[in-house]
Amino acid sequence: MGCRMATPNPAARALFAFHHRAVHVPRVERVTRALAAQIGRASSLLDIGCGDGTVARGIGAAVGAARVAGVDILVRPETAIPVTPYDGEHLPFADGAFEAVVISDVLHHCERPVVVLREALRVAARVVAIKDHFRFDRLSNAILLAMDQAGNAAPGVLVRGTYFTAGEWAALVHDAGGRITGLEWPLRIHDLPWRLITQDRLQFAAKIEHTGATS
Repeated sequence: MGCRMATPNPAARALFAFHHRAVHVPRVERVTRALAAQIGRASSLLDIGCGDGTVARGIGAAVGAARVAGVDILVRPETAIPVTPYDGEHLPFADGAFEAVVISDVLHHCERPVVVLREALRVAARVVAIKDHFRFDRLSNAILLAMDQAGNAAPGVLVRGTYFTAGEWAALVHDAGGRITGLEWPLRIHDLPWRLITQDRLQFAAKIEHTGATS
């Protein structure tokens, strides 16, 4: 999601390549595992803000989904799954079109996250799985902002720097018409030495179900 950036110079390309090997690849594996654990088995899966679709493809394989699709504001030239462009808020799918919906490190980029989560719950027949961050204080906010800027420089994703406390997350889920029924926290996403800075306590994966749903 976000805006295109100018073509990076050779030094920037080398830095992006290092970040991909050392940070991105391990992150994809761990986010895939964490979100699949929140979903369980599912026949169909939609990834909102799916990027290149790598995470969605891995989750789909892990949960046994025969249908895996994604949406994004900016569709990349090469994707691991079918990706549909959308406006960042309104999903072009019917109610309950997918058994499971994934939102991985996306809501803190959204102008109106409650609208995005409400739409995710609308098209999810059973569950929405979220990977995102907890903000605790000014220092944690600064760390999250730096992580966001480093991780999203190459694809050119808009970084708003909006992160939520646990209480704000609970209110957001409630206002969207859902309830939190599963949580993995703290969540290990990065290896040493990176996680000394990025901190497991800032990462979480959650299971969101419709209000009134029975687990």
